[in-house]
Amino acid sequence: MNEEELKAEAKKLYERIKTQRDELKVQAYLAKAELRDKWQETEHDWERFEAKAKTIGKGAQKASEDIGKGFTLMGNQLQEAYKDLKQAFKSSDLTG
Repeated sequence: MNEEELKAEAKKLYERIKTQRDELKVQAYLAKAELRDKWQETEHDWERFEAKAKTIGKGAQKASEDIGKGFTLMGNQLQEAYKDLKQAFKSSDLTG
């Protein structure tokens, strides 16, 4: 995968996860304490992921296969965390 393809794939993954995150953000504020804690943990992971996305997107360093794989792995883990949170929000009484 060349650098331009890596940037394009990174951007697509970033946008998918950002959309997923945005949809859950409001629910996180209404959730019970244990779900809020999980949300905060996932937010820390998001911040690291977002920083890596910006590095790849700006081309600050030559993108390599390892960076792309690491970024994709991190993205997949975030997607799973958001999927789990979404399911927890659905099955939780969000009133408190």
